[in-house]
Amino acid sequence: MRTSNSIRGRMVAAYVLLAVIIGGVFAGSAFFVINEIEIQLIDKRLARAADAWEAGAYQSAQQPTELGFLTGTQLPPALQKLPPGIHELRLSGRALHVLIRETNGVRHAVVDDQSDFEDIEISTYVALSVAFLGGIALALLIGRASASRVILPLTNLASAVEENQREEALPGLDSRDEIGVLARAIEDRTNQLSLALQRERWFTADVSHELRTPLTIMLGAAEVLARRLKDQPDLLLMTDRIRRNASDTAQQVAALLQLARVPESGHLMCVPLRQLIEHEVERCQPLLRDKPLTIEVVAPEEVTVQAIPDLVTIAVSNLLRNACLHTEQGVITVHLDAGAIAVEDNGPGLPETVKARLFDRFMHARDDASNGSGLGLSIVKRVVDHLGWTVAHTHGAAGGSRFLLQFHRDNDKRVLERCRMTHAGSTVP
Repeated sequence: MRTSNSIRGRMVAAYVLLAVIIGGVFAGSAFFVINEIEIQLIDKRLARAADAWEAGAYQSAQQPTELGFLTGTQLPPALQKLPPGIHELRLSGRALHVLIRETNGVRHAVVDDQSDFEDIEISTYVALSVAFLGGIALALLIGRASASRVILPLTNLASAVEENQREEALPGLDSRDEIGVLARAIEDRTNQLSLALQRERWFTADVSHELRTPLTIMLGAAEVLARRLKDQPDLLLMTDRIRRNASDTAQQVAALLQLARVPESGHLMCVPLRQLIEHEVERCQPLLRDKPLTIEVVAPEEVTVQAIPDLVTIAVSNLLRNACLHTEQGVITVHLDAGAIAVEDNGPGLPETVKARLFDRFMHARDDASNGSGLGLSIVKRVVDHLGWTVAHTHGAAGGSRFLLQFHRDNDKRVLERCRMTHAGSTVP
């Protein structure tokens, strides 16, 4: 779970934002009040004193002691350059408020020493700044503490769901707040999905087991017929077709049984891919009868992977059979390298309308669905997902289709060396 997008982080940000807004409002209000005080107590006071002085209301003994009244040559050079109006300046280290007026060409100045007021003003601004920053820091601490406490049940629930802890009940199931409602909803939905998945696995396993016995009988009967019909080629050809289809169906059943299991429970074995491909090419030869079509295997060296042999076989077999069924002439090429198997044909390719749903169930590559049930590529997709591989379709160099099976080889050299020294059916301990 990304911290930057977490609810805890957003709650802390809300606390800090609230502190910034409140602190900003108070700081702005304080600045406004101080500015108004300065205008009312100092600037207007200077104006009233200047009016009274010009009107002759002050005698020398009656002039306010905190104000200075200067006229003409009494003004220092710094004041003589100022335009009429109220000014703030520092002179000889003192903060002064000065009102400049001109009457009949004579410049007058009323000077008020506000050094003490300026010090108080600066201290106020410093205190407001410290309080503002302190409020933000306090909001950050309170926000983190409150968010951690409030979000803890939700964090525990998210961690349990993310780690897929099915051995124990989800935390918060007994809570009567929103966390409890969420936990119970997740628990109910998870149980429903688990039951649906379990029912699917039971159904697949049951059907596969029920099919094994009649398939075994069919294979045995086909072999007996083949031995008895050696001098009748026409009937022997039909017998061979029965045996081949029964064998293919048995292989499909084995794959369905494997797919019904949890991927982690599969029994990994050393699978030499070139040997497997050559075997499947041989099995596809009857599909090439009466067609000017050949299958070419390009595999410079043997590639061994750890996988479930039945699933690898069903994936390669389905891709090869699919290419044989939809290619009328030319060459089907199977490329094998260190990381992928590519099956490429020079057939008519796939319509654009089919590509997006190519691996869906009951989806046919052509409008004519007589060549299959539409499950072949769907099973290939399920198989590679089960193995942790990937399958993709692209255009072939000759304009046909190119299916790419990408797999991950084991990086443990010791295991790979042991695989090379064993046959395809050896178990990797």
